[in-house]
Amino acid sequence: MHTKLALMLIVVCFAILYPLQKVIEANHPPQETVEKVLFLSSPNTIKQLSFGFDGGLADLYWLRSVQYYGRQLLDQNNQLDYSRQIDYKLLYPLLDITTTLDPQYIQAYRFGALFLPDHDFVLALKILSKGIKNNPDNWRLYQSLGTLYWQNRDYQHASEAFLKGAELPNAPSWLKIIGGVMLSRGGNRATACQLYSALYSEATDDLTKNQMEIQLKRVYALDEVDFINKLLKQYQDATGKCPTSLSALIPTIKQSQEKGSCGQPIKLTINEKGEIVTILGDVVNFDPSTCKIQKMYQIYEP
Repeated sequence: MHTKLALMLIVVCFAILYPLQKVIEANHPPQETVEKVLFLSSPNTIKQLSFGFDGGLADLYWLRSVQYYGRQLLDQNNQLDYSRQIDYKLLYPLLDITTTLDPQYIQAYRFGALFLPDHDFVLALKILSKGIKNNPDNWRLYQSLGTLYWQNRDYQHASEAFLKGAELPNAPSWLKIIGGVMLSRGGNRATACQLYSALYSEATDDLTKNQMEIQLKRVYALDEVDFINKLLKQYQDATGKCPTSLSALIPTIKQSQEKGSCGQPIKLTINEKGEIVTILGDVVNFDPSTCKIQKMYQIYEP
Protein backbone atom coordinates (compact mmCIF):
# COMPACT_ATOMS: atom_id res chain seq x y z
CA MET A 1 0.00 0.00 0.00
CA HIS A 2 2.78 2.39 0.95
CA THR A 3 4.62 1.58 -2.29
CA LYS A 4 1.56 2.35 -4.40
CA LEU A 5 1.02 5.62 -2.57
CA ALA A 6 4.65 6.62 -3.13
CA LEU A 7 4.43 5.82 -6.83
CA MET A 8 1.23 7.85 -7.15
CA LEU A 9 2.92 10.82 -5.49
CA ILE A 10 5.88 10.56 -7.89
CA VAL A 11 3.60 10.49 -10.92
CA VAL A 12 1.75 13.57 -9.67
CA CYS A 13 5.04 15.38 -9.00
CA PHE A 14 6.33 14.68 -12.49
CA ALA A 15 2.99 15.75 -13.98
CA ILE A 16 3.21 19.20 -12.38
CA LEU A 17 6.98 19.56 -12.90
CA TYR A 18 6.82 20.95 -16.44
CA PRO A 19 4.22 23.70 -15.86
CA LEU A 20 5.87 24.58 -12.55
CA GLN A 21 9.23 24.91 -14.31
CA LYS A 22 7.65 27.28 -16.86
CA VAL A 23 6.21 29.47 -14.10
CA ILE A 24 9.55 29.66 -12.29
CA GLU A 25 11.43 30.51 -15.50
CA ALA A 26 8.94 33.24 -16.35
CA ASN A 27 9.40 34.97 -13.00
CA HIS A 28 13.05 34.43 -12.14
CA PRO A 29 16.37 34.95 -13.93
CA PRO A 30 18.08 31.79 -15.28
CA GLN A 31 20.69 31.52 -12.52
CA GLU A 32 18.10 31.94 -9.77
CA THR A 33 16.03 29.24 -11.45
CA VAL A 34 18.97 26.83 -11.38
CA GLU A 35 19.62 27.63 -7.71
CA LYS A 36 16.00 26.68 -6.97
CA VAL A 37 16.59 23.32 -8.64
CA LEU A 38 19.61 22.86 -6.34
CA PHE A 39 17.79 23.48 -3.07
CA LEU A 40 18.76 19.90 -2.18
CA SER A 41 22.52 20.14 -2.55
CA SER A 42 23.44 16.56 -1.63
CA PRO A 43 23.54 14.24 -4.67
CA ASN A 44 23.04 11.19 -2.45
CA THR A 45 20.00 12.75 -0.78
CA ILE A 46 18.44 13.49 -4.16
CA LYS A 47 19.15 9.93 -5.28
CA GLN A 48 17.44 8.51 -2.18
CA LEU A 49 14.38 10.67 -2.81
CA SER A 50 14.15 9.73 -6.49
CA PHE A 51 12.27 6.48 -5.67
CA GLY A 52 13.91 4.71 -8.57
CA PHE A 53 13.33 7.47 -11.12
CA ASP A 54 17.08 8.14 -11.25
CA GLY A 55 17.23 8.27 -15.05
CA GLY A 56 14.50 10.87 -15.41
CA LEU A 57 15.98 13.10 -12.73
CA ALA A 58 19.45 12.68 -14.22
CA ASP A 59 18.12 13.94 -17.56
CA LEU A 60 16.53 16.92 -15.78
CA TYR A 61 19.76 17.87 -14.02
CA TRP A 62 21.77 17.35 -17.22
CA LEU A 63 19.40 19.69 -19.04
CA ARG A 64 19.85 22.23 -16.26
CA SER A 65 23.65 21.89 -16.51
CA VAL A 66 23.65 22.70 -20.22
CA GLN A 67 21.11 25.51 -19.79
CA TYR A 68 23.07 27.03 -16.91
CA TYR A 69 26.26 27.19 -18.95
CA GLY A 70 24.77 27.87 -22.38
CA ARG A 71 22.45 30.70 -21.42
CA GLN A 72 25.35 32.71 -20.03
CA LEU A 73 27.00 32.64 -23.45
CA LEU A 74 24.03 34.18 -25.27
CA ASP A 75 24.31 37.81 -26.33
CA GLN A 76 21.41 40.23 -26.83
CA ASN A 77 20.69 38.57 -30.19
CA ASN A 78 20.65 35.07 -28.64
CA GLN A 79 23.89 34.22 -30.45
CA LEU A 80 26.66 32.25 -28.75
CA ASP A 81 29.52 34.51 -27.63
CA TYR A 82 32.40 32.61 -26.00
CA SER A 83 34.11 35.83 -24.92
CA ARG A 84 31.38 36.51 -22.32
CA GLN A 85 32.17 36.21 -18.61
CA ILE A 86 30.84 32.94 -17.17
CA ASP A 87 29.78 32.20 -13.60
CA TYR A 88 30.78 28.56 -13.04
CA LYS A 89 29.89 28.12 -9.38
CA LEU A 90 26.85 25.88 -9.99
CA LEU A 91 28.18 23.85 -12.91
CA TYR A 92 30.06 21.28 -10.83
CA PRO A 93 27.16 20.67 -8.36
CA LEU A 94 24.75 20.17 -11.25
CA LEU A 95 27.05 17.70 -12.99
CA ASP A 96 27.82 15.95 -9.70
CA ILE A 97 24.10 15.39 -9.08
CA THR A 98 23.56 14.25 -12.67
CA THR A 99 26.31 11.64 -12.48
CA THR A 100 25.31 10.44 -9.01
CA LEU A 101 21.79 9.80 -10.27
CA ASP A 102 23.20 8.09 -13.37
CA PRO A 103 26.86 7.02 -12.97
CA GLN A 104 26.97 6.05 -16.67
CA TYR A 105 26.15 9.57 -17.91
CA ILE A 106 29.35 9.82 -19.99
CA GLN A 107 28.36 13.06 -21.71
CA ALA A 108 28.04 14.85 -18.37
CA TYR A 109 31.52 13.80 -17.23
CA ARG A 110 33.07 14.94 -20.53
CA PHE A 111 31.15 18.21 -20.47
CA GLY A 112 32.64 18.98 -17.07
CA ALA A 113 36.14 18.04 -18.24
CA LEU A 114 35.77 20.41 -21.17
CA PHE A 115 34.30 23.50 -19.53
CA LEU A 116 35.24 23.33 -15.83
CA PRO A 117 39.03 23.83 -16.39
CA ASP A 118 38.36 27.51 -17.19
CA HIS A 119 37.08 27.78 -13.62
CA ASP A 120 38.82 25.13 -11.54
CA PHE A 121 41.18 22.42 -12.80
CA VAL A 122 40.75 20.41 -9.58
CA LEU A 123 36.96 20.23 -10.01
CA ALA A 124 37.37 19.22 -13.65
CA LEU A 125 39.75 16.45 -12.60
CA LYS A 126 37.38 15.41 -9.80
CA ILE A 127 34.32 14.96 -12.03
CA LEU A 128 36.38 13.10 -14.62
CA SER A 129 38.00 10.82 -12.02
CA LYS A 130 34.51 10.01 -10.78
CA GLY A 131 33.54 9.08 -14.32
CA ILE A 132 36.53 6.80 -14.81
CA LYS A 133 35.90 5.10 -11.45
CA ASN A 134 32.30 4.37 -12.49
CA ASN A 135 33.17 3.53 -16.12
CA PRO A 136 36.71 2.10 -16.15
CA ASP A 137 36.37 0.66 -19.67
CA ASN A 138 35.26 3.84 -21.42
CA TRP A 139 38.15 5.07 -23.58
CA ARG A 140 36.52 8.45 -24.22
CA LEU A 141 36.89 9.38 -20.57
CA TYR A 142 40.62 8.66 -20.79
CA GLN A 143 40.74 10.78 -23.92
CA SER A 144 39.15 13.63 -21.94
CA LEU A 145 41.58 13.01 -19.07
CA GLY A 146 44.56 13.18 -21.40
CA THR A 147 43.22 16.38 -22.94
CA LEU A 148 42.67 17.88 -19.50
CA TYR A 149 46.26 17.17 -18.44
CA TRP A 150 47.53 18.43 -21.81
CA GLN A 151 45.71 21.74 -21.35
CA ASN A 152 47.38 21.98 -17.95
CA ARG A 153 50.77 21.36 -19.66
CA ASP A 154 51.25 18.13 -17.70
CA TYR A 155 52.47 16.12 -20.68
CA GLN A 156 53.64 13.13 -18.62
CA HIS A 157 50.19 12.45 -17.16
CA ALA A 158 48.56 13.33 -20.48
CA SER A 159 50.63 10.67 -22.21
CA GLU A 160 49.78 8.08 -19.56
CA ALA A 161 46.04 8.82 -19.89
CA PHE A 162 46.04 8.55 -23.69
CA LEU A 163 48.05 5.32 -23.63
CA LYS A 164 45.76 3.83 -20.96
CA GLY A 165 42.72 4.73 -23.05
CA ALA A 166 44.32 3.17 -26.12
CA GLU A 167 44.36 -0.22 -24.37
CA LEU A 168 40.58 -0.25 -23.84
CA PRO A 169 38.00 -1.95 -26.09
CA ASN A 170 37.05 -0.09 -29.30
CA ALA A 171 39.61 2.67 -28.68
CA PRO A 172 40.87 4.38 -31.87
CA SER A 173 44.47 3.77 -32.88
CA TRP A 174 45.30 7.48 -32.85
CA LEU A 175 45.05 7.53 -29.04
CA LYS A 176 48.25 5.50 -28.85
CA ILE A 177 49.92 7.81 -31.35
CA ILE A 178 48.90 10.93 -29.40
CA GLY A 179 50.11 9.31 -26.20
CA GLY A 180 53.51 8.75 -27.80
CA VAL A 181 53.96 12.28 -29.14
CA MET A 182 52.87 13.95 -25.89
CA LEU A 183 56.26 13.57 -24.26
CA SER A 184 58.25 14.85 -27.23
CA ARG A 185 56.01 17.65 -28.51
CA GLY A 186 53.04 18.02 -26.20
CA GLY A 187 52.98 21.81 -26.66
CA ASN A 188 53.20 21.57 -30.44
CA ARG A 189 50.40 23.34 -32.31
CA ALA A 190 49.97 20.43 -34.69
CA THR A 191 49.25 18.25 -31.65
CA ALA A 192 46.66 20.80 -30.54
CA CYS A 193 44.99 20.58 -33.94
CA GLN A 194 44.85 16.79 -33.75
CA LEU A 195 43.18 16.86 -30.34
CA TYR A 196 40.72 19.63 -31.08
CA SER A 197 39.79 18.10 -34.44
CA ALA A 198 39.13 14.74 -32.79
CA LEU A 199 37.00 16.33 -30.08
CA TYR A 200 35.09 18.31 -32.70
CA SER A 201 34.32 15.24 -34.81
CA GLU A 202 33.08 13.31 -31.77
CA ALA A 203 31.02 16.13 -30.24
CA THR A 204 27.30 15.53 -30.10
CA ASP A 205 26.18 18.99 -28.94
CA ASP A 206 26.56 22.46 -30.41
CA LEU A 207 28.25 23.92 -27.32
CA THR A 208 31.15 21.48 -27.57
CA LYS A 209 31.43 21.77 -31.36
CA ASN A 210 31.51 25.57 -31.20
CA GLN A 211 34.09 25.50 -28.41
CA MET A 212 36.36 23.16 -30.37
CA GLU A 213 35.98 25.28 -33.49
CA ILE A 214 37.07 28.35 -31.53
CA GLN A 215 40.04 26.49 -30.05
CA LEU A 216 41.16 25.49 -33.55
CA LYS A 217 40.81 29.09 -34.71
CA ARG A 218 42.95 30.23 -31.79
CA VAL A 219 45.72 27.92 -32.92
CA TYR A 220 45.36 29.24 -36.48
CA ALA A 221 45.49 32.81 -35.16
CA LEU A 222 48.81 32.09 -33.44
CA ASP A 223 50.18 31.04 -36.82
CA GLU A 224 48.82 34.24 -38.36
CA VAL A 225 50.55 36.41 -35.77
CA ASP A 226 53.82 34.52 -36.28
CA PHE A 227 53.47 35.00 -40.03
CA ILE A 228 53.04 38.77 -39.71
CA ASN A 229 55.99 38.98 -37.33
CA LYS A 230 58.06 37.05 -39.87
CA LEU A 231 57.11 39.55 -42.58
CA LEU A 232 58.03 42.42 -40.28
CA LYS A 233 61.43 40.85 -39.66
CA GLN A 234 61.99 40.37 -43.40
CA TYR A 235 61.02 44.00 -44.07
CA GLN A 236 63.35 45.20 -41.35
CA ASP A 237 66.24 43.09 -42.64
CA ALA A 238 65.70 44.31 -46.21
CA THR A 239 65.28 48.03 -45.49
CA GLY A 240 67.13 48.48 -42.23
CA LYS A 241 64.07 49.95 -40.56
CA CYS A 242 60.63 48.99 -39.29
CA PRO A 243 57.58 49.98 -41.37
CA THR A 244 55.51 52.81 -39.91
CA SER A 245 52.33 50.79 -40.42
CA LEU A 246 51.22 47.31 -41.42
CA SER A 247 49.86 48.62 -44.72
CA ALA A 248 53.33 48.00 -46.20
CA LEU A 249 52.77 44.26 -45.69
CA ILE A 250 49.30 44.01 -47.23
CA PRO A 251 50.41 43.25 -50.83
CA THR A 252 52.60 40.37 -49.57
CA ILE A 253 49.81 39.09 -47.33
CA LYS A 254 47.32 39.03 -50.23
CA GLN A 255 49.70 37.07 -52.47
CA SER A 256 50.97 34.67 -49.81
CA GLN A 257 50.39 30.91 -50.04
CA GLU A 258 51.89 30.29 -46.62
CA LYS A 259 50.54 27.39 -44.56
CA GLY A 260 50.28 27.12 -40.80
CA SER A 261 51.56 24.50 -38.40
CA CYS A 262 48.36 22.47 -38.82
CA GLY A 263 48.58 22.50 -42.61
CA GLN A 264 45.87 25.15 -42.97
CA PRO A 265 46.35 28.06 -45.42
CA ILE A 266 47.03 31.37 -43.69
CA LYS A 267 44.34 33.71 -44.96
CA LEU A 268 44.38 37.02 -43.13
CA THR A 269 41.65 39.42 -44.15
CA ILE A 270 41.72 43.19 -44.65
CA ASN A 271 38.70 45.12 -43.35
CA GLU A 272 37.13 48.23 -44.85
CA LYS A 273 39.51 50.44 -42.86
CA GLY A 274 42.54 48.69 -44.34
CA GLU A 275 43.32 46.91 -41.06
CA ILE A 276 44.60 43.34 -40.89
CA VAL A 277 42.15 40.99 -39.15
CA THR A 278 42.83 37.49 -37.81
CA ILE A 279 40.58 34.48 -38.20
CA LEU A 280 39.16 35.30 -34.74
CA GLY A 281 37.96 38.66 -36.01
CA ASP A 282 40.54 40.62 -34.00
CA VAL A 283 42.27 43.62 -35.54
CA VAL A 284 46.03 43.11 -35.42
CA ASN A 285 47.73 45.67 -33.18
CA PHE A 286 51.18 46.76 -34.34
CA ASP A 287 53.82 48.15 -32.00
CA PRO A 288 56.45 50.08 -34.06
CA SER A 289 58.74 50.43 -31.03
CA THR A 290 59.32 46.65 -30.97
CA CYS A 291 58.45 46.05 -34.63
CA LYS A 292 56.19 43.20 -33.55
CA ILE A 293 52.52 42.40 -33.18
CA GLN A 294 51.23 43.11 -29.70
CA LYS A 295 49.99 40.09 -27.72
CA MET A 296 46.33 39.44 -28.41
CA TYR A 297 44.32 38.43 -25.35
CA GLN A 298 41.92 36.07 -27.13
CA ILE A 299 44.62 33.76 -28.38
CA TYR A 300 45.44 30.70 -26.30
CA GLU A 301 48.82 29.01 -26.67
CA PRO A 302 48.55 25.27 -25.84
